[in-house]
Amino acid sequence: MSQSAVSLMVQRWREAVGQPLFVRARYGVVPTDAAIVLRAKLEPLLEGISLALANVQGFDPRTSKRTFRVHMTDIGQMVFLPTLNGFLTGHAPGVRLEVRNLAWEALEAGLGTGEVDIAIGSLPMIRGRVHSRVLRREPYVTTMRRGHPLTRANLDLETYSAAAHLVVDATSSGHALVESALHSKGIRRRIGLSIPHFLAAERILLNSDYLLTVPEVAVMSFRDASAFQLLPTPVHLPTFDIRLHWHERSREDEGGRWLRASIADLLGKSDADDV
Repeated sequence: MSQSAVSLMVQRWREAVGQPLFVRARYGVVPTDAAIVLRAKLEPLLEGISLALANVQGFDPRTSKRTFRVHMTDIGQMVFLPTLNGFLTGHAPGVRLEVRNLAWEALEAGLGTGEVDIAIGSLPMIRGRVHSRVLRREPYVTTMRRGHPLTRANLDLETYSAAAHLVVDATSSGHALVESALHSKGIRRRIGLSIPHFLAAERILLNSDYLLTVPEVAVMSFRDASAFQLLPTPVHLPTFDIRLHWHERSREDEGGRWLRASIADLLGKSDADDV
């Protein structure tokens, strides 16, 4: 669009709203608070219009050019994304996948506004008009490199708490859950290193005597999972539910239904129903 056309459009919006939507800044213009509020109100309506127009023609994965926006944690990206991307390449070659990792506090709103179409992970904070389906239930395990001195020992609670631990202090790691379970028994483990994500965890474990307590699926995402020994964690921890989430607004979206069914078939290990 030409500059004059944009200026005319902004002027018409200002007249319709009754107040400025943009103000001059050092580099161009920035939206006002009124514009930001208006955008939040209009986005669900525009998303609904887009879905309605798309559903008139139906959804054919073989010819669709649609972009799906998916929330995944770093674990999800390591474990599920290669399989999902390979499936789409073979069955829906024109479909584009856009992966995002929203903050936990923003995720429910992101599903509601269409910022993301679906979310995959252990996301117990999501409430409201969001449906979910259990894809799989994973146990927590304690892992160490093969050849670690403790591979020949009985990993009881005393040995576990005295050992040096690597922790992944991320929302997707379950670190807070493990710490809470230990503290309830009056136990504090010795943390040797804390990192914010899983990217470096494998190499660190291979070159140290740390223990790592995480969902088993996280260890299976390592490049060489056979280089590690998995042991039961000597404290009771609940299973780690990995769910597929979507907002009520997309319940009738044919493309969304196809993607959810494909993900459930491709990645799921559970017969749980939608909730």
